[in-house]
Formats: sequence, structure tokens, C-alpha cells
Amino acid sequence: MHSVTASLRNEPGRGAGYLLALFLMLASLLLSPLSEAASPDGAGDQVVVRGLLDAMAKNDYQAFTGQGTPEFAAIEEAQFNQVAQSLAPRLQQGYTVDYMGQLRQQGLDISVWKVSFQDQGDDLLATLNVQNGRVGGFFLR
Repeated sequence: MHSVTASLRNEPGRGAGYLLALFLMLASLLLSPLSEAASPDGAGDQVVVRGLLDAMAKNDYQAFTGQGTPEFAAIEEAQFNQVAQSLAPRLQQGYTVDYMGQLRQQGLDISVWKVSFQDQGDDLLATLNVQNGRVGGFFLR
């Protein structure tokens, strides 16, 4: 753990990415084994992905966690704020999400998305798990 912390300090810009990955990975670790099948074209999940990204753009913790399972909603507000503040400026400039496919991991159906930003900077890869109409996990990389 100490070596990871040291490397984050030595690489500007990467710290926020790792923090984002860690933050959102916490949500995925709390997933229950029951999941709802993702639609083959991702149409239903696109609304969810956009809602989560819009909540991050507005730094709106309640809107972000309000879409999730109790485990997902257990994300601490301070953690959410730190990640949202790092992404909000890019999200506010505009973004698009493109469905890339579906994965089956640990018994869960995961939809995969490409998030592209209007600023022409690096894209993000997003994965989403929806369980009984609620977000069970959302991971950005």
C-alpha cells in the first residue's frame, strides 16, 4: 500500500484516476450475488449510466446513491465528493456514452460503456451492474 501511495504522488493526474477506481471498486465489492440481466443492446442501462454521470457532474451525492442498492448507497459522501470534483469539470463540458457490450463476472451481468468527453481528453471505460432496477456497482477506469 505504501508503494502505491508513493507512486500516486510521483505521477500527476494519476492519483485521481486511482482514487476513482478504488472508490467505485468499493461499490462493486459490496454486490450481492443476485443480479438482473442486462439488456442485449444496453438501452435500459444507458439511462442509468447517464444519471450517475450527471449526478457526478453536479456533485450530487443524493442523486448518485439514490439510484443504488443499500450496499451501493453506503459509499461515503466524502469519497464521492472527491471523485465527483475531479470529474465534474469534464462532465460539465459535455460527454457521450457508447454501449460496448456485456460481460458476465462473478455471476453478475455487467454492461460496458465508453465515456468520451467534449474536451477531447482521455476516454473512460465504465462498467455497470443493475440489480432489480437498482445500481449494484458502477466502476470507471
